[in-house]
Amino acid sequence: MNSLTLNLLGDLEILHGDRQVALPPSRKTRALLAYLALHPRPVSRDHLCELLWELPDDPRGSLRWSLSKLRRLVDTPDRKRLKADRLAVGLDLEDLDVDVVRLHRLVDRKLADADLATLEATAARYRGAFLEGLELPNLHDFHGWCLAEREAAMRAQSRLLHALVERLDDDPERALPHAQALVRLAPFDEAARARLVRLLQALHRPREAEQQFRLGMRLLREAGLDVTGALPAARRPRTVPGETPPSPDGGTASLETLPSLDPDTRELMQWASLLGPCLDGGTLARYSGLDLPRIGLALENAERLGWLTTSERGLCFADDDLAARLYETISPARRQIMHRSIAHRLVASPIGDLDAATELAHHAQRSGDPALAADALVTAGRLCLRFFAHEEAMRLARRGLALAEELSGLRRICLLLDLRAVMLGAAPPEDWEAAAEELVMLAEQALEHGALAHARRGYHLASHLRWAHGQWRHAREEALQSERVTRSAEDPEQIIAMAEAARCLAMLERDLDEARSLLGSAERRAGRQGVAHPALSLARGLLAWHDERVAEAEAALLEARTLCKAAGDRLGEFQAIETLMMMAMEGQRYPTACRHAEGLVTLGERLAGGSEAPFAHAALGLCRLALDDDATALEAALPALRGADAKFRLAWILNRAALLHLARGRAAEALHAAEEALADAEALERAGEQLLAHAVLARSRQVLGAPPAALAHVRAAEAFRDVPLSGWARGQAAQLLMVWETAPRSDAQPAGQADAGDEAASP
Repeated sequence: MNSLTLNLLGDLEILHGDRQVALPPSRKTRALLAYLALHPRPVSRDHLCELLWELPDDPRGSLRWSLSKLRRLVDTPDRKRLKADRLAVGLDLEDLDVDVVRLHRLVDRKLADADLATLEATAARYRGAFLEGLELPNLHDFHGWCLAEREAAMRAQSRLLHALVERLDDDPERALPHAQALVRLAPFDEAARARLVRLLQALHRPREAEQQFRLGMRLLREAGLDVTGALPAARRPRTVPGETPPSPDGGTASLETLPSLDPDTRELMQWASLLGPCLDGGTLARYSGLDLPRIGLALENAERLGWLTTSERGLCFADDDLAARLYETISPARRQIMHRSIAHRLVASPIGDLDAATELAHHAQRSGDPALAADALVTAGRLCLRFFAHEEAMRLARRGLALAEELSGLRRICLLLDLRAVMLGAAPPEDWEAAAEELVMLAEQALEHGALAHARRGYHLASHLRWAHGQWRHAREEALQSERVTRSAEDPEQIIAMAEAARCLAMLERDLDEARSLLGSAERRAGRQGVAHPALSLARGLLAWHDERVAEAEAALLEARTLCKAAGDRLGEFQAIETLMMMAMEGQRYPTACRHAEGLVTLGERLAGGSEAPFAHAALGLCRLALDDDATALEAALPALRGADAKFRLAWILNRAALLHLARGRAAEALHAAEEALADAEALERAGEQLLAHAVLARSRQVLGAPPAALAHVRAAEAFRDVPLSGWARGQAAQLLMVWETAPRSDAQPAGQADAGDEAASP
């Protein structure tokens, strides 16, 4: 086995021996590795910059950064595979096992001569499409190269599977998995499906053979492809007991009488073929234009012909394939108009479940109107997020991106922003910096077109992304820009923008006076306009928390939680509960904090990726430390929170753990936690957490008998004297620093019970 294996079929994967290597988060860095692996000669730096970094910001610097990450993946002390000079970059492939290279080499040169074991081993390495999920559609040259390689790999794998099925013709059981894989790869290959049908029959699986036959015929009809006869020839007469032999065209009911039917029945059944498999009179009336008595007569006629039958679900098509054959009787142009009519009605109606969202996406995509289809996918994606169907939301949004790219001008920009918002709600982006840059670029374009609401949304999303990853200065600027762009907008948009900017500044603990001014203006306008928005309540709650107005903060945050839940804003709902938990913890109301933390765990585990679930478990562990003086759960949760790269949340947890340890006489543990909290807070320039960490470190080092080191932290804390920050953090730091000059206490005892019923041992 080669010491380094690179798998590009499916998700990109690197193996050192049998050990899988963690990949860098940057999608462009991974794309660069794949590109170099398929180019045996060095590639110029200029070409790589044009391929992957179509931005004005130092593309050569970005390339150097990516190369530094790749060296750690492919180089070893005794083997330097990545070769780079001032002009070009190359990857030494001599002992590098690349799955797609091996596939092409086998198919192009050795397919006829290779032994069966080699064919099967190579086929097994095909885990999915080439660079699945790494197409980078905004980088047009790379995207085109990726699609071409993907098509070539699919053709090679198809040839390999054809060869395997032929070689194993006398061993149907062993051939079956390869025939099934071939049909999945090439669903419109009539010969491949015919071979699968014959294999299933040879293995005495007639029901599955019949299903594959019907599916193949339907796919060929829907694609408008001619049937060569291979598939019908492969099908034997059905021998399943108790079932009616099918008609020659694949169904049990004949449509020969359709042209001679009365117009009402023909019209109704064609609409039913779009809306089936089970029919509802009210729905048919809305779309067909017929009144209920005429619908009743038409349904009775269709039931008499054997097209419909009564089941537990109501009146349904008697044959699953019949609806597809009825659908084919409608001309393509009219089908698009009918789908468009259904989609328009669904968009205009409140959609309350995932089935309705799926139906909307289906009809919109068949409407022939890419703008309508992309807009419908946004609606369906948002509903999926409401019900935590994150994978489905991501799938719909990606499909919507492809449709939006067919458009131009303002409609394209707005749809791209809406779809990116759905994707951010479904999962955190792998390359968050590139995602933030794209959002800002789209916001700028929306601003140029005067689409102020979408410009605001783009800046706001970029600001939130940067906040989550510690780029606080950029987050502040983009939050303020999201407010600036709506100053000439109508009041509702301006109200939301001001509230979101105030919320962001409060989250960042920056410019709190400006945040208060923005919130005040937003609330006055909201009162006049009758506007209610979660951002208003969140901003009010965060600012009240900073000012230690606890009752007001709790009321605002509970209102924000309700509004976010009603709007399907799960991240906003999480933030409201998170802040309530933090307030309870800082107020030493540990049972209340624990109840909120349990709610965070329930919600966080349903959110995709991100730092929400790791933080929720860490918060619950912190509550266990506060209530039971047991750090086991907290220590178990911290690695995942560190891995989520959520420095603010990590610093908050560590500082509160440090306070608990210090109050209970464990100065060494407090020192360790506060040192890590300080490093994270300094990286974020988070003043409140820095001050608190310095105060804990000063007291801990004094208790441990290191006055000079303690004094250094006291002096560092003094630098925050005039910096705006949380009143609670300033008060806690003052209490710790006030006792610094007294004699060190090495016998600190746990504090007593704070308040019966809702309080326990506290710092």
